[in-house]
Amino acid sequence: MKKALKLLAILCCTTFLAACGKEETNSPDKENPDTEETVPAEPEKPEKPDPNVYPEGIEVSELLYNHSNGKTTKYYLATVDFKKNPDLKFTVIQNTPKAKPSKTYADFDKDYGIPYIVTNAGYFAGATSVSPLFINDFCSVIAPRSIEWPNYEKPEATVYPVRAAVGQMKDGSMDIAWVYCCDAASRTHYSFPSPLDNNEKTKQFMKEPPTKDTPGAKVWKPVWGVGGGPMLVKDGKDVAMDSYWKECLNSGGTAGSSHVPRTAVGLDKDGNLLIIVCDGRGMKGSYGLTLTELAGIFIKHGAVKAMNLDGGGSSAMIGKGGKLLNWPSDSGNGSSPIERRVVSCLCISWLPAEK
Repeated sequence: MKKALKLLAILCCTTFLAACGKEETNSPDKENPDTEETVPAEPEKPEKPDPNVYPEGIEVSELLYNHSNGKTTKYYLATVDFKKNPDLKFTVIQNTPKAKPSKTYADFDKDYGIPYIVTNAGYFAGATSVSPLFINDFCSVIAPRSIEWPNYEKPEATVYPVRAAVGQMKDGSMDIAWVYCCDAASRTHYSFPSPLDNNEKTKQFMKEPPTKDTPGAKVWKPVWGVGGGPMLVKDGKDVAMDSYWKECLNSGGTAGSSHVPRTAVGLDKDGNLLIIVCDGRGMKGSYGLTLTELAGIFIKHGAVKAMNLDGGGSSAMIGKGGKLLNWPSDSGNGSSPIERRVVSCLCISWLPAEK
């Protein structure tokens, strides 16, 4: 009996030591350099794109518009898909002093990334923008609150123009709207459902400027934005010439029914930005576009909204690598293109979003 109990005790002790050894063997050995430890992976940094190759989300095409008289107009269309590539940025540059778009490209602030598209933007007189400018959440230049019509030399009426503008809001969405600065002190602009009650063609104008209490008025505060006009497309329909007269741009030299070089922007139903620059005045055989023809081109490319910017000799599009794509009309028949120095530029660049 004693011998059996002794054997049982030895067996239990051996089992206990084996179990302890197994538990110790399965425990992490902190002093063992061969033991593997899980190290959190560093977040991947986005690959920096080639300045000479358009990144995902930007497409640029060279196209022809065929006129009924047999002439053609060359235009460049840049399509920007911010949803496909959230690292694409929309900015507006105020050039002080005036600068050619290619210089704006070359001097582009690297804080806003690598530039890929630069065009001329708003209207200007001398070195002063006569279109509103919104620069990094600040209204640098307010929309003109009044103009002497048809000119300051022989005014017949004081006009309070409500004109088109394009901007990117804080949520990243793009908008094109009719706007007016209702409060000069705070630089607050409001959007309206129409250009209201001015009509340059019939010489009927609003007696008082619009206010924040005008029906349909909504605060319009883009982070980046620029004005121009007229509105070309609204709800997918051509409103070019109607807006042209109501925005009072005939006396300003926009030449709505003439075939001239033009720069314009639009938005399709998905929120993609469409940028068009066309040549005209016979440059490289290009005839130029009227506002109605320009509106039709935007509609063809799916725009539900579009607006005109400054044009004529100012129209220029700089593409990847800083290459001037079109032939500005100031160039004439010379061997080298000549860009006009402008007060403001519209820019599309690439910059990774902050995590």
